[in-house]
Amino acid sequence: MPNYDTSEEEINLNALILKRFQDCADLTVQEIADNQMTLYYFDHLLDKSQYHELVSQFFEDAPTAIGLQRLLHVWNEIEGLNQEQMVQTLEEAILGGEIGGIYGSKIYRISVGSPESRSIQSSNREAIITGPHDAFVEQSTTNISLIRRRIRSHLLKVHKFDVGRDQPIITYLLYMEGTALPAVVDEAITRLSKLKLKQALDGNVIAKRMDDNAYSLFPQWLGTERPDLASNHLIHGKVAIITNESPTVIIAPARLTDFFAVSGDAYERWHFSLFIRILRFVAFALSLVFSAFYVAVTTYHYQLVPPSLLQTIVESRLRVPFEPMIEALLMEGVIELLREAGARLPTKIAQTIGIVGGLVIGQAVVQAGLASNVLIVAVAASALSSFIVPNYTMETSMRILRFVSIILAGYLGYFGIFLFIAMFVTHVCHLRTLNQEYALLENIFQFSFLSKEKLPYTVANTSTATSTKGESDS
Repeated sequence: MPNYDTSEEEINLNALILKRFQDCADLTVQEIADNQMTLYYFDHLLDKSQYHELVSQFFEDAPTAIGLQRLLHVWNEIEGLNQEQMVQTLEEAILGGEIGGIYGSKIYRISVGSPESRSIQSSNREAIITGPHDAFVEQSTTNISLIRRRIRSHLLKVHKFDVGRDQPIITYLLYMEGTALPAVVDEAITRLSKLKLKQALDGNVIAKRMDDNAYSLFPQWLGTERPDLASNHLIHGKVAIITNESPTVIIAPARLTDFFAVSGDAYERWHFSLFIRILRFVAFALSLVFSAFYVAVTTYHYQLVPPSLLQTIVESRLRVPFEPMIEALLMEGVIELLREAGARLPTKIAQTIGIVGGLVIGQAVVQAGLASNVLIVAVAASALSSFIVPNYTMETSMRILRFVSIILAGYLGYFGIFLFIAMFVTHVCHLRTLNQEYALLENIFQFSFLSKEKLPYTVANTSTATSTKGESDS
């Protein structure tokens, strides 16, 4: 071991590091080996149990010089063309949870593992009754392992990207080789390679920046927290993007029908799964046009209502001072306020707000003559129908479109509703995700629990297999 002298180059290295981490009070600067080596690390980013194994244990039963020699033999030296480049590498290592050290004019680094993270639990956003209950967490490596456990094949490929501009933002692209379309994989790789973000705290941020149509109300990437759902889409030829520190995995190319499916459909009897899937489509349609249908009927088309029902509608609107469109927009706004209040409050309080608010406010509005009983039923049915749609992002799109349909119905009647439907169908058919069609007629009634998958291997004929087995036994 050479004699230690504090060189000017070492002083410059320490000064450069301290300058980069200026005003970082959580940075730990530690002198070891009789102040011969300086360590830099964030103690909340590393595993404390491994710190002893990789740092302090080398000096327990040996002189300082021998302990330092052992330590440097285990640690990794950072090499570069100049000091600036080496310090930049050290900075990224420290921010990534490693320990950096300076000895003489050389820079070293060592990985000591990551701190404790959230354990694998069930998803609160995508709850199901039948099927596995594990969900993704904030660690990308853990999320990849959850998918690897379900797809045990060398055909599952993983590409790593850094989409950060000012700081590393590690992202992984997953796909099944031979199953995913090469055009889809190449397009995803091209977009991720060109993507440079200032920050991306969740995978949904990356999804928005990779949309084909950024101004569309409809989600073009399917976000999920369920490993079984992500694995199923990968097996069926789609790509998945996993972002570090995000429990949301985004999947593309997404189809319109994907937002009405849950992984639990494949675990139920196909009769019930088919019924529930159709029910979701019906609820989606009702949520968009039910309130608008009430506005159109009460404003322009009394002749299309049966006399008994018309009498009920007229009696309920005798004391209402507003036009049907204003009345409907007012009640839809109240529903949105209750929905947002319930989403932002703790669970037990939110349930109380939803039940008490719905009953008290609805009854008070009717008694005050601000809205009719029939409208309350229509708005409640629309809101209840929107809850059946399993994807939250698609549900938020429905909430906005419901206001559009009410306004068109208020000004144009049934023609406004038909115009809304035509615009909706045209826009959906125009959308693309990763240059693939968003809505296809052939996919409307194509369900994974009914389709016969083409297996990647050949299944032997039963009779042939039986006779072969018999011959071998004989």
